[in-house]
Order: sequence, then structure tokens, then C-alpha cells
Amino acid sequence: MQANNLSDDVEGNPDREDPFYQQGKVACVMFTVLLILSFLVIGIVTGVNFKKNPQEDQTRGLLSDDITAIPFQYKGRCSDGWASYKNTCYFLSANVYGTWEISQSFCHNNRAHLMVVNSEEELEFISRIAQKQTDYWIGLKRDKLGKWSWVNGDDYHSAPHFWDENQPAHGGMESCVHLKGTDTVRRKLLHDADCYSERYLICERKLEKGMW
Repeated sequence: MQANNLSDDVEGNPDREDPFYQQGKVACVMFTVLLILSFLVIGIVTGVNFKKNPQEDQTRGLLSDDITAIPFQYKGRCSDGWASYKNTCYFLSANVYGTWEISQSFCHNNRAHLMVVNSEEELEFISRIAQKQTDYWIGLKRDKLGKWSWVNGDDYHSAPHFWDENQPAHGGMESCVHLKGTDTVRRKLLHDADCYSERYLICERKLEKGMW
């Protein structure tokens, strides 16, 4: 009687004794486990990426070779991506930015320095070719004693100043200077800012001798 019952079970459900059926079940379980593990790994990696310091990414972008300058019709005798004005070449970044120190390092690595504003005519030229609403770091900074100085050593008091109204505004807390983007005023004027804030930049270098 018992043997008949076992025989009936096998006949009613033949897959119970089919080895391919058992292997298929194991494969399905393993595939499900691998799929779950894959989702967990993707979630962990994505979470790490979201927690990365954005300043580090921007710093790497700024110091890389992947630089796209604003297209100019003022190239003159300067290198590609640089604009020419009175024996000086200018580079205005279009898609990279960083802190003031990182911007100055980038210019230095390109045999230049952050822009020094020497005259109203120079400022008018830069304002004409720059993006209207964009802020750009320039080479003016205040030390801990409150003294302003240009990165190339020029005397701060020997040239005219082009501060915007109510600028400089925040004393020692904002010690680096940028040209302020605006919707209403075409000529860019000077604003002080936190040196660790991130902005675009203007590099400046003299034309090499023999190219004048």
C-alpha cells in the first residue's frame, strides 16, 4: 500500500525526480542572489559618489588639460584660446572654475598670472569679450594686515581702482577680488569675496619677445 502511494506521487509530479528540474531551481536561486548583490553594490558606489567633495572634482577639472576657452575674434599673436590686447594675452575660462588660490596656480602653470587691471581701457576690453553674467577671479588680494596687493607686484595705489559701489564690503572676511557679472552694467567692476568660493578666472601673460 505504501509503495503504491509513492508511485502515485511520482506519477502525479514527475519533476520531483527530474535532475534538470532541481538544477533549474538552484540556478534561479543563484541568479536572484547575484541580482540582489549587484543592486547593493550599485547603491553603495552611488552613495559614495554623492558624498564626494564637489570642490575636489572641480579642482581636478581646473588643473586638467580639458580646458575650453571662450572663442575670440581677438587672437592676434597669442596662442589658441587666448585674446590679444596691447602686447598682452588673456585667457578667460568658460567651463572650469575654482578657488582663488587654485585659479592662480592654474595661471602660473600656463606661464601667466591672474589678471592685473592697469587701466580703464584694459577693463573695457575684458568686459567686452567676457561673458556678461559671469564672475572672474583677478589677481588682487588682501593680506592679514589689510593691505591690498597685485600678484605681479604692481603697487595697488599706482593704478586707478574700479570698485563697484559699496565695495570692498566685508573687511578681512572677504580678501580676494573678482570682476562681477551683471545683467544691467556692461563694464565689469571689482568685488571682494571669500577666497575659498569658486569662480571662473582670467589669466594674463605678456607676449614673448620677438612676437611684438
